[in-house]
Amino acid sequence: MSGLHDRVLEGLEEVIDPCSVTAGAPLSVVDMGLINELAVDAQGVVRISMRATSAMCTMIASIMKVAEERLARVEGVTRVEIKLCSGAIWTEADMTERGRQTLEARRERSRAEVAVRPHEWKTRRTGSAAAPAPGSSPTRVQEL
Repeated sequence: MSGLHDRVLEGLEEVIDPCSVTAGAPLSVVDMGLINELAVDAQGVVRISMRATSAMCTMIASIMKVAEERLARVEGVTRVEIKLCSGAIWTEADMTERGRQTLEARRERSRAEVAVRPHEWKTRRTGSAAAPAPGSSPTRVQEL
């Protein structure tokens, strides 16, 4: 790898996926696996193809803009071209090993904080009408 390519990757490591921050596991776009392709030519032109984590992602344009602004400050970069690859489907398998470890550590913390009771729905009583909450009075529906 060239020095410029390495500096570009370092710059991308500083671009954090905002949804991962909200989830309590801040990850870069590199660790999230959002970079499909990265090319850096001898003239300093950086071309990147990115993918969103879902078709419903509302943050991808902002992420791309932050990446463009960050990479424009890398010494030796003359131009940054980032395009969205809408055909690429993201999965957790696209994440780096470090990204998967960070996410799994966050999930472990969550499980420790909130007791997960698998199949709890199977043990609840079901009927045609929901039972009133303890201490509340049943709702009465008047037929017209």
